[in-house]
Amino acid sequence: MSILTFNPATNPIFPSEQKVQLSYLRFLSSDTLPLPADCCGQAEILFIMKGSGTCTIHNTSHPVSRGDIVLISQGCLHSFSPQNGTATQTSSLGFKHLQLKGLPQGHFLPSEAIPIIHAGHAYPLIAQLLQQIKKVIISLPSQLHQEACNHLAQALILLILEQYNHTVVANHDSAYTLGQHIKTYLDSHYLEELSLSQIAQNLHISPYYLSHIFKECTGCSPMQYITQLRISEAQNLLLSTKQSITTIAMQCGYNNSNYFQSVFNKLVGMPPGKYRNTWKQT
Repeated sequence: MSILTFNPATNPIFPSEQKVQLSYLRFLSSDTLPLPADCCGQAEILFIMKGSGTCTIHNTSHPVSRGDIVLISQGCLHSFSPQNGTATQTSSLGFKHLQLKGLPQGHFLPSEAIPIIHAGHAYPLIAQLLQQIKKVIISLPSQLHQEACNHLAQALILLILEQYNHTVVANHDSAYTLGQHIKTYLDSHYLEELSLSQIAQNLHISPYYLSHIFKECTGCSPMQYITQLRISEAQNLLLSTKQSITTIAMQCGYNNSNYFQSVFNKLVGMPPGKYRNTWKQT
């Protein structure tokens, strides 16, 4: 027989007087994606269970793939688009009354922190917790499942924050630091006319090493990342302005409108004009 003992928490993350409340659990697949830009009044966790895509948070685009967790603060404008041609599955949870020690209400992390982490070895346990929450909602009477789900959701948040803390420690690795440096450069210059050799020359490293490190850190090549950023910017302009598709193509780094439309259709799954009409009608 084995006995596991526990000591009382000496530095609890959740204040004792405040209880986080799970407001929804949503499972989505490729046929119900992309998610248009949303600015809900709740904190949200987005978990990429399968496939890959682009998550845009406050107009900053991040490539994400299986095992990535996106921590979205309350009131944060965000959207998610799957990579076209890949089967994608996501789950998301919304939270009311989220209050973590030392942070503003509705925030998982400090405002300067990168809100995306990789589940790593915690992936199976996170997936199991999500399924347990789903089972509780289905099997327990409504007067019981809310409180049970709140406790499971709180455990999920603690697990994810612990994984975040491990990631922060690991991020001191020099390769990761270089990968983030490359990403920061691309985030600032993606609308310019760039080639891999030009990027490598500007950052004073070899093209091969640049590609290797960046793909190891993000899961995609530098040029794929630039394309994702440009198309994400085009999506924002299509929905927020009345500019022509040709004008938007030029603003997003494409001198050829036909080529832009081909790339857009490949990544998003529909031409720019149809994308604009579809989401402006919803």
